Amino acid sequence: MSEKNRDNKNRWRNVTIAFRMSPEENAELDLRVKLCGYQTRQEYIIESVLHQKVTAVGNPLMLVQFRKQLRGIEEELKRLPPFEDADGAMFTPNRTMLEILNAFAEERNYERRKKEKAQK
Repeated sequence: MSEKNRDNKNRWRNVTIAFRMSPEENAELDLRVKLCGYQTRQEYIIESVLHQKVTAVGNPLMLVQFRKQLRGIEEELKRLPPFEDADGAMFTPNRTMLEILNAFAEERNYERRKKEKAQK
């Protein structure tokens, strides 16, 4: 069994995330890890997933999840006294949803400008 480690914020990393990749995807991941200078795949994947730009693919399930998260946040805000005890983690889903919605808006604006240039 591997030795337990703490991350740079002194948290135990004791949750395992696993997924499948094709051999080609595996080779590309290895190459990206090396090119970015990371010592381990774990470091690269955590950094990529949590801190890099991710393209959201809109679908009905995503909208259902947005509604569910917003309802939960609304209930939590109703329960709390005015922002005195507000936890920063509570706003993480909001920030993520706003980033996704902003990206959709940027994409729409880009497409609109592209059409306008093509029409000129």
